[in-house]
Amino acid sequence: MRAVTRCIVKKYERRIIFLAFTLVFLLNACQGASETDITITDNPEPTQKATSVIPTSKPHEAPVATAATIPPHSEPTIAAAPKTLSDEALIEGVDWFLLIEDQSGEVLLTKNENESFQPASMIKIPTAMVVLKILEEQGKTINDLYNYGISDRNFADLIEAMVVRSEENATDALEFFARGDDHLRKTLDEWGLQQTTFEPRRSTAGNLMTSLRLLKDGSVLGPEYNQFLLDLMGKYTENDETLLGKFNNALPECQFLNKRGTLLNPTIVADMGILICGEQTWFFVVAGTPAADSNVTFEDIQASIEAFALSFSESITSLP
Repeated sequence: MRAVTRCIVKKYERRIIFLAFTLVFLLNACQGASETDITITDNPEPTQKATSVIPTSKPHEAPVATAATIPPHSEPTIAAAPKTLSDEALIEGVDWFLLIEDQSGEVLLTKNENESFQPASMIKIPTAMVVLKILEEQGKTINDLYNYGISDRNFADLIEAMVVRSEENATDALEFFARGDDHLRKTLDEWGLQQTTFEPRRSTAGNLMTSLRLLKDGSVLGPEYNQFLLDLMGKYTENDETLLGKFNNALPECQFLNKRGTLLNPTIVADMGILICGEQTWFFVVAGTPAADSNVTFEDIQASIEAFALSFSESITSLP
């Protein structure tokens, strides 16, 4: 019986060994495939956005600024710039302060351009320009904006909060910083913004237009600082489709870099910005406040500015 058993074992021994090796090979292969499926995916996790900190041992790398250009696939269908603009959309019962120019400096429409008014948050653009100029003169780089600051916040965060979100705490801190050694006043005067003041906050359409042109020309800030501020003005926010922001929907092939300004008491509705359509550029400063003894509301002025933006869009577009 033992002899028979040994004979059977010998007969199937090689087959059993072969099957065992085959089973081990298949198990290893399956385990390798499983590991590959885990590490290689079609949708890798997105990189977490870096946060800004005030002086650390490892400096924060500033994001690379991108130029304010039209996407390469877009084909602007913009007609020749109009020589004049209609003001039919601007309602009566409003004190308008506005100035609109083309890239050559030709005035297309103006109302009270040299009259002082409360510009609301639009004044934050010249404020940001002066702050950046001071930092630039101190030898600070764009990366330094993310690593140094005041009021326990870095400069990049403060400037973004002021320009993009119109945060008043950030504005107060930056304005206080810029006032040191009377830099704010001296720099604005040097740039031709003598009618832009801070106690109280006042400016003119002409002064605000000057600030837009200095930004577009890049004549008072270095390229990186200049682009940093332009990028903030072009950053999308939830209200970007209001006021002159109607350009964003009506002219999707163009780019609008702007700063709104609104107040309820006193009532101010305003917007200023740079509209870039291919090789053509326009500059806008538009602000309205109810005239004395007028029943015009905030909503009325907003609707009027938006109607004007749509009217302008129609005036410069043409079929391909």
